Amino acid sequence: MMDSIENGCQSFIITQQASQTFLDDFNFLHDRTITQHSNKKIIILIDSQTSEMATDQIFQHDAIHDIPQLLLLIPKGQDRIDLMTNRFVTQDHHHELILLDRFVPSLGTFMYASDLFPNKLHDLEGRFLRLALFKYHPYTIWNEVSSIDESNANYEQKPTLSIDGTESRIFLEFCSTFNCSLDISLDEAGEWGEIFDNRTGNGIIGAVVERRADIGVGALYSWHHESIYLSLSKPISRTGVTCITPKPRLLSGWLIPILPFSQNLWIAVLSTFLCMSCFSLFVNYMVDNVLNKENRRVDLCESFMIIGSIFILQSVLLRINRSKLVSQLIVMGSLLFVGLMIGNLYSGGLSSIMTIPRYEPPVDTLEDLANSNLPWASTHDAWIFSILMATQPTIIRILHNFQTHPKEVLHKHTKQLDMAYSVERLPYGHFAIGEYIDEEASHKFHLMKEDIYWENCVAMSTKTWPMMDQLDQLILIIFQSGIQRYWELQVVSKYENDEVQLAIATSRHPENDGPIVLQLSHLLGAFLMLGFGLAAGLATFMVEVMLGKFM
Repeated sequence: MMDSIENGCQSFIITQQASQTFLDDFNFLHDRTITQHSNKKIIILIDSQTSEMATDQIFQHDAIHDIPQLLLLIPKGQDRIDLMTNRFVTQDHHHELILLDRFVPSLGTFMYASDLFPNKLHDLEGRFLRLALFKYHPYTIWNEVSSIDESNANYEQKPTLSIDGTESRIFLEFCSTFNCSLDISLDEAGEWGEIFDNRTGNGIIGAVVERRADIGVGALYSWHHESIYLSLSKPISRTGVTCITPKPRLLSGWLIPILPFSQNLWIAVLSTFLCMSCFSLFVNYMVDNVLNKENRRVDLCESFMIIGSIFILQSVLLRINRSKLVSQLIVMGSLLFVGLMIGNLYSGGLSSIMTIPRYEPPVDTLEDLANSNLPWASTHDAWIFSILMATQPTIIRILHNFQTHPKEVLHKHTKQLDMAYSVERLPYGHFAIGEYIDEEASHKFHLMKEDIYWENCVAMSTKTWPMMDQLDQLILIIFQSGIQRYWELQVVSKYENDEVQLAIATSRHPENDGPIVLQLSHLLGAFLMLGFGLAAGLATFMVEVMLGKFM
């Protein structure tokens, strides 16, 4: 039978004796196949002597819940076969038989020429559609209500819920179109949930795979692992997963003296200083001891101080009167030119830093997020289901830094600014942001430039749910109408914190207050260097005094 299903068989003719075994295996086998046809025809041949008892057993079977195209052939007498079906409505009315036609074998004709497989799905007569979801703004939102007039959904088949959301509205439209009633399955702790190898689970997808719900919705992506166990609808919307990261902090004042030059430039400047100092020592030694033959000791300190003074644009006493060599003049001229350039570049950079504040490097791209080793977190592993099989080194490093925590812990870390948070970039300019990001925290984070990945949001149903084709058709109609743009704006305006949405949306706009007044913090680096120099000089002086006593 499994081979037949995989090969696309959409109709089954079975005898009464085989019906129970067939129905027992119906869900089991369909759940384990890849080929999916949501609405299959089942024809059962009933024995005339046990027709009433046989039909009762068939209609009491759980598999009948997902088989609207059911045809029973019940012999009546020697020359008549009644062709009957049942009402595809609530469980209590499954046993109600409907006569479709009568076949007369002796004449080889049907008495009424009726459609033997009428469309039972265009009017479900209030049949319950079991929908699994949890509260995740702005996709799926539910609230308990006390009045039936305020209710638009049921919980445990009682009208006690009101649901809303950009994806919930699709199912409200679905039930309005096909005359069904929503019966909501909730698992707030499990959230999106997960499916285990033994076909059990929790959350939305767990409720569907265990058949506690017919279908689930709530920012479910087209995950590969879940597609093995469940049937996926047409894409409802496109979403991008990115992060909000702590805004770059102002660099400490003690770094100001070294900020005008980059690391590579500082290495070049220091290397030039050492080379020029050594070259100056060499020239002075050659002039005094080789050319002039004075056997004078070269002053090491003087050579370094002269080069240092040139670099910081200070006047120096050039002792070129000892030997008026053209080569010495050329060397000193080049030293003065290089010192002029370096000194002025440093002065210009320092002036800029003193006027316009400098910040830490931002985390804007995937590479930045991976290289920073900044943990990013949410409440559930569903945020990384789509990239678990990624092979890119950057994505793998990002995966290793993902963490899950309860909402209380995540909110605590918003004050410590030591973690990034995953958010969804909705198709029409808004964001799906966790409740742990409040108004105060939203001003401390900024949105990354790049998405970590993007996905299609879908609904997930059991593989035997018969109305997937109708749902797909409705999704496409809604999508092409453009009404989802209005829904997103309406739901976000009604349920979301406008301040948080605005803060995240504008977080990348520079907050430039223009030039700032010089403060004590700007000279902190200079004072630290002065303090270090005084301490080092004092310590060296004490060592020299101690050495002088013993010499």
